[in-house]
Formats: sequence, structure tokens, C-alpha cells
Amino acid sequence: MQANHTPQSDTHFEQRIIIHQLLRDDHTERWTPKQLQRALSDIEPERVDEAVAELEANGAAWRLDDYIGAARCARHLFSLDLIGI
Repeated sequence: MQANHTPQSDTHFEQRIIIHQLLRDDHTERWTPKQLQRALSDIEPERVDEAVAELEANGAAWRLDDYIGAARCARHLFSLDLIGI
């Protein structure tokens, strides 16, 4: 039986970086896709989009209108020092 490859495993690195960006304390909780892409200029826009979609599908981030943010659960884990930046 062959192992299945998922987008999550393909964008794991990008997802980690995006969560770190979304949890920064020197930025508002809401990010526009353009702001996020500017902050992650070394990563191709398509990879950022894929990673954000995976985070959203797994409940770690939300997207509403033209904004992206870390989910409440991610923020709570960060406040408990379970996510380090």
C-alpha cells in the first residue's frame, strides 16, 4: 500500500510560518492576503494560498471577506505558551 501525500505535508513549513505571522503581537489580528504575502515575500503566492487553505480547513486559521487570522484555539494555545514564536 502506498502512502498518501496530502497538501498539509506539502505546505507544512509554510503553515508554520503563516501561523507565526498571524500570532505576531506587533500587528493587528487581521491580515489581508496582500499583507501576508508581503511579510512572506520569499514564498510563492500560490504556496501561501495553499497553506492558508490548509490551515483554514483544519481550524487553525479563519478567512472572512478580505481578511485572514489565527483561530481562537491557536491564540489560546499561544497564550498558554504551547506555541512559541
